[in-house]
Amino acid sequence: MSNAMDTAQQPITIEYLLDTLFGVNALTTECLAQKIDKAPGFQLRLAPPWPAQLKHAHSIAFEWHGSACRAVVQHAEPLPGGDLLLDIEPQPR
Repeated sequence: MSNAMDTAQQPITIEYLLDTLFGVNALTTECLAQKIDKAPGFQLRLAPPWPAQLKHAHSIAFEWHGSACRAVVQHAEPLPGGDLLLDIEPQPR
């Protein structure tokens, strides 16, 4: 069974939460992304440049083709080509 992938990169704005010694910081970044469906959630493959602290985010929010998505980041992996692969678990609205 293959994963369904939206092969076109789409510009998205990602709002993400990052834990620090002084509490949680809410940050925002814009990047190009591909969405890959993978049970039970999906993956986002982000093209560079992306902020280094994004790989440490614990939750994110963004819109994909007009639909809002809030999710928990299960795993983040920088790839050899410079992309960032996020394993995402969608959360109920």
